[in-house]
Amino acid sequence: MSSNGNSNSAPRVEHEIHGRRRSRNVGLGIVLGSFVFLVMGMTYVKLTAQNAAMAAEHSKKVAAEAAAQGTATSTSSQEISD
Repeated sequence: MSSNGNSNSAPRVEHEIHGRRRSRNVGLGIVLGSFVFLVMGMTYVKLTAQNAAMAAEHSKKVAAEAAAQGTATSTSSQEISD
């Protein structure tokens, strides 16, 4: 027997307000979870776009430096051969 005297054999009936509150909480949880994934996705896209832009800028810089060194060495080698 239970200490409060109630029998546990009767099924527990959920009140209407609890069902509404539960569905509202589930809906709110889905909305908040969607918002979190949206922010994460936007952050990921922004970071990958910045990394791609930085990589393109870096490759242009390296190519320019290589071209400058190539021009400098070809000029100096022409001076030596003359």
